[in-house]
Amino acid sequence: MPGQRQAAWVVLVLAPAVLAATGCVTLKRTPEARFFVLQPLVEPPAVSGGSVAGGEAIGLLPVRVPDHLERPQLVLWAGPNELRVDEFLRWAEPLDAGVARTIAGDLSALLPRMRVVPAPWTAAAAPRLRLSTELRVFGAQADGRVALEGEWALVSGREERVLARRAFAFSQPLPGGTAPGAAVEAMSALLADLSREIAGAVQALPPPAAAP
Repeated sequence: MPGQRQAAWVVLVLAPAVLAATGCVTLKRTPEARFFVLQPLVEPPAVSGGSVAGGEAIGLLPVRVPDHLERPQLVLWAGPNELRVDEFLRWAEPLDAGVARTIAGDLSALLPRMRVVPAPWTAAAAPRLRLSTELRVFGAQADGRVALEGEWALVSGREERVLARRAFAFSQPLPGGTAPGAAVEAMSALLADLSREIAGAVQALPPPAAAP
């Protein structure tokens, strides 16, 4: 009997500790990753137009992004020389692919008479006009802005001749403080601004010469 009473006492003493430890393990949750995508924001114009003949295509070469942005996580600037990378804020696709997809969607809305063809393409189907895009700055900055800077060029598909080239710098205040979703929305808006600039340059090009 004494042994049974001692065993029961040990169980009563240890049970709360075991339950508490179990409760701690059960209640503690690992933060869940959030995934973000860029989205085309340009609405198709009410009246389609453009100086390029119907069926003409513009090919999108792979977008070049800085090495420090080529990662699964969102990158935010915390200072002039400091980056903030959150393991639980991630892109749902590679950033260069997301930028290319977004620009393609915006250009398709802005240039409804043209076909927007992403790389790669076969030699036989190579577009006569190609777009090269390089980003140098993209994302939320330490001063409360979202910025997009870089350079684009329109290249003739056959002669490898640069038809138009321009450095660009777009920015807007970051809405909603430092909320990552607000930053991604602003990044999509800046890509729409970039696409409008590129579309204007495409429309300003002379029409392609007729084949002899």
